[in-house]
Amino acid sequence: MDKNAFQTEMNRVAFTPAGREALTEALMKGKAAPARRSGAWVRRGMAAALAAVVLAGSAVAAGTLWERYFGRLDETQQEIIGTLSRELPAAESNGTTMTPLAAFGDQDFYYLMLEIKAPEGTVLPDYGEDEGYYQLFGDTLEERFTLTDSAGQDVLCTLDYTWLNDDPTDNVLTAAIRLWSLEGTDLCDGADKILHIPGLWVQSPDKIYTPVLTGGWDFNIGAHSGGVESLTPDVAGVTVEDADCGTMTMEYLRLSPLGMRIRHSWSEPKEGIYPGAALSVVMEDGSEVFLKDTVGSGGENWNEEFGPFEVPVDLGKAVAVRWGTAEIPLR
Repeated sequence: MDKNAFQTEMNRVAFTPAGREALTEALMKGKAAPARRSGAWVRRGMAAALAAVVLAGSAVAAGTLWERYFGRLDETQQEIIGTLSRELPAAESNGTTMTPLAAFGDQDFYYLMLEIKAPEGTVLPDYGEDEGYYQLFGDTLEERFTLTDSAGQDVLCTLDYTWLNDDPTDNVLTAAIRLWSLEGTDLCDGADKILHIPGLWVQSPDKIYTPVLTGGWDFNIGAHSGGVESLTPDVAGVTVEDADCGTMTMEYLRLSPLGMRIRHSWSEPKEGIYPGAALSVVMEDGSEVFLKDTVGSGGENWNEEFGPFEVPVDLGKAVAVRWGTAEIPLR
């Protein structure tokens, strides 16, 4: 999914009035920071990370699809596949069946390989950028996906996805979906969290939405997910000097094979300046793995951001987290 399509997703996930207000606030906080803040975050790391990918259903089919999403997985990565498998049942509505081929996640991210099979006789062609995009939402609040907890409260999140289509003349689409928890809600804590998908639309380049499949498909990702364990290293006393804003102090760090979340503050606030430092995981062989994309929020003298790795990382072969000139050991 390109950056423009991802931003479109980010701007459209306020699926209730309260959710819209909360998301707008979160995004506005993020926009307050200039590009300088995120430059070090969106660096791509060396492609040497081992996958901690979890598959349910057909290991061969889903494994091939995950390679199309993440990139080539070596023999060792293939051996790891399936170690934390959890099954999610399929859902059917109006003759369309949506089947999770694989599902796994951590506190901040949830990955779902979803097969969408429309009724026989329906053709789901590929679309190019000049023709439009498949979207899992429409143009109204009632046509947006939702994620709700066991109390029926909305969990503020967004999603991005990549379509992995094989035959443009058949009735099947496959999407690799990644959900982001915008408020830090644990997506894989074993409690009920219902992902509701209202259907499939085609969004034209001029933002006209045409329904293709509508109904209701629900998946309990919280209770039936393959949870990936997170680490919270001790960051007491970890500081980095910034030329503009004095001493930056790391206040919190959480990482899993899927990504990282960090919060830090600085001693000398200056209007319009949001200092940061490059963040990476240092592997045994000396390579570094960076985050692919990030979202976050901040205030006068603090900032919190999180994002996924381009490919899941085997933390068993990670030795430290590097933040600017500081290193936090993992062993």
